[in-house]
Amino acid sequence: MKQGVKAVVRAAAILLALAVPACWAQAVISARSGLVNFVAGDVRLEDQPVKLDGAIFPNVKVGQTLSTGMGHAEVLLTPGVFLRLDRNTSFRMVSDKLTDTQVEILRGSAMVEADEMLKDNRIAVKLGDSDTLLVKTGLYHFNAEAGQIRTFTGKAQVSDGSNSTELKGGRTLLVGSSLTADKFNKNKSKDELYAWSAQRDYLLERANISSARTQNSKGLSASLWSWNPGFGMFTFLPSAGYVYSPFGMYWYSPASVWIVSQPVGYGGYGGNGGGPAGNTSASTSSVGNTSTRESTLATRSSAGSPAMGSSPSPSSGMGAASAGARSGPSGHR
Repeated sequence: MKQGVKAVVRAAAILLALAVPACWAQAVISARSGLVNFVAGDVRLEDQPVKLDGAIFPNVKVGQTLSTGMGHAEVLLTPGVFLRLDRNTSFRMVSDKLTDTQVEILRGSAMVEADEMLKDNRIAVKLGDSDTLLVKTGLYHFNAEAGQIRTFTGKAQVSDGSNSTELKGGRTLLVGSSLTADKFNKNKSKDELYAWSAQRDYLLERANISSARTQNSKGLSASLWSWNPGFGMFTFLPSAGYVYSPFGMYWYSPASVWIVSQPVGYGGYGGNGGGPAGNTSASTSSVGNTSTRESTLATRSSAGSPAMGSSPSPSSGMGAASAGARSGPSGHR
């Protein structure tokens, strides 16, 4: 019964996203990693409180530290890669280049969701004496206090100077040891940060649908972050097809978002020259007979969609944000 209610709520949310006018959504190609996309509670950048007003989004620059107290923060790295901080967590930006993004987890617990990793983009996470290079898309958890790295899905290469270990999905290891990978229980490891990250994906997916509908259906030259004033946030737009997130959400490109409103059993999707992107790249492939995403999304319950009352109404911020949205928010360089 509970899962059925969640499915209905999810379907209603998707329909709401389709109904929201997003005529001012703007595609923004990020030149650097590190834009602070969302904060909740006490969050500080270089010990100064971070307050997002819908028009100014600060960047964590090289050498700077972003810290949370009793709050959470979401930071955008390369397009399609999110860094999320738990309470009492801090990270330092080591390098903000898209071709060489490096962050260091100084304390607390952080999660990296990599939904798309472009060929020329490199993402590494430093924890203690270890360096973790993300090899595949997936979901990665870093705990500074425990010195632990967990790969929920994906694949990473962990090294500490003298040792190097491949860390696949469902594996964990402790840094400062021999870097021996062991299995862990994914379900029992879904903590508060995991739940908060899933909720963020739920909202970001709605913003994605709204933004994708306003872009040229011929597609994009590259995957990017798109500013959506109605939702007051940046969301991910893949260049072609659609990309699947570890939390059961979809990121649609302008060429594939039409799937959301197609009747069940509708076939023949060609996408942006071929079909969906999959969850590892923006390359296309045929889908064949594709069911409606209004129905398919409604039945996906793995992420545990939040109740409608707990989510901000996307239409409530449209009027206030629209005036400044024509020129776009500041933050991306």
